[in-house]
Amino acid sequence: MKFIKHIFANLEEYILTVLMASIAVGVFVQVVFRYFVGALAWSEETTRYLLVWITFIGASLCIKRGAHVGIEAFVLLFPIKARKLINLISIALAVFFCVVVFVFSLRIIRIQMASGQISPAMRIPMWWPYLALPVGMGLSVLRLIQVAIRTVKTFGDDGIIVTGLEDGR
Repeated sequence: MKFIKHIFANLEEYILTVLMASIAVGVFVQVVFRYFVGALAWSEETTRYLLVWITFIGASLCIKRGAHVGIEAFVLLFPIKARKLINLISIALAVFFCVVVFVFSLRIIRIQMASGQISPAMRIPMWWPYLALPVGMGLSVLRLIQVAIRTVKTFGDDGIIVTGLEDGR
């Protein structure tokens, strides 16, 4: 059980590490082949799709770490309890946005699957790259719910504003 908790707590980091290493290898191979043999069409396409996956999974990691962009100047004018309430409202709006994107991205994937469209160089189904959207949004919703729960648990604590899960709670 402890192992599963550890994997889930660090899921984005593991996935992003593999994807970033894959991009590095792909770009290296592309450079070497371009210099000695000729360009590889699949390498450029692969790195492009991996970058899309990194973007959406990285959004979830930013939520987990509290590294998303925020404007605090206005919120800092309010007392601690009001700040926490504003934080919960912003989390609820973010969850709503992620759920809407998740639902519409599933529709796009269904259309892609029905059309049978494949990528030009790698010849993979185009719904694979599009799958990054619902996976990233699903992970983001999970992390936002975790942050909301943590915010509610610390609601009575003065001075603690939760912006992420960075200390592992």
